[in-house]
Amino acid sequence: MSTTQSPPATSPARTPPPKYWLWPIRIPAKIASRTLRMARKLDDRLAPWYLWYPAAMIAGSLPMLVAYLLGTPGGQLGSSLLLTPLLVAAVSRDSMLRGLGALALGFLAHCALVITLTYNDPNGVAAIYPRGEDYWQVTLQWVLSGQSPEYELSHWLWAHVQLMLASTFFSFTSLGSVTLWQGFQEVDLMNCYVGNMLIHSKNPFTTLLVGWHIWSITRGLGYLLLTFEVTSYSLERMTKVRLSTRLRRIRRWQIGIGFLVLDGVLKYNLLEIVRQSLENNLTT
Repeated sequence: MSTTQSPPATSPARTPPPKYWLWPIRIPAKIASRTLRMARKLDDRLAPWYLWYPAAMIAGSLPMLVAYLLGTPGGQLGSSLLLTPLLVAAVSRDSMLRGLGALALGFLAHCALVITLTYNDPNGVAAIYPRGEDYWQVTLQWVLSGQSPEYELSHWLWAHVQLMLASTFFSFTSLGSVTLWQGFQEVDLMNCYVGNMLIHSKNPFTTLLVGWHIWSITRGLGYLLLTFEVTSYSLERMTKVRLSTRLRRIRRWQIGIGFLVLDGVLKYNLLEIVRQSLENNLTT
């Protein structure tokens, strides 16, 4: 009888976990595991859609309402801090539908509130968010004259590249919170402009339809998707727990960047059409 033994079976090679979260920073294992555990616990607690999505809408709108009632700034920061745990919870389960749904509904509720407040009390909103009033005045001049540096190709193309790089960096380093804060700042520029435009419009439906520019919506969708993906990758490196597949990550990057490219295409081709529609709808 042969005494030759078969070589021991070997397990398939695995990619070693990253040594650093972001070189040269290492997140302590206890903090990383606690972050993941708390995120998944929140996901379990808010699992039903009738809890998850209303929570997102409250997180997106309540801080701004409180800021308006108190007459103080900070509503955008409050919304970003409340939405971030929902984002991380969805990321921890690789649930893109829940994550994007929460972010989209949070921003939608925030936009509806700020547009309504601006329409009814433009001075009150301007007092807590003066950038919105400044943007409204600049955009009104563009609607009337067609001239604005912001809408020149050489300006906005480079600005969008910078915004994408900054969004990627801050989504990774803050688990999305800084990107969401900046996102609320940006959408409130549009919200204040649309709210003020409604006051001076013949047909409010036309203003709502074209005032919130279609290219801005596609850009927002692109950034929501990329924020989810980059936050997911950051949490994966932090915890050394695989949260998604390579294929899913590639697809999210492809679709997200596709929306950003569509943003530029739509803006380049529809800019004057939108401007004329808004100008023709003005009462003065």
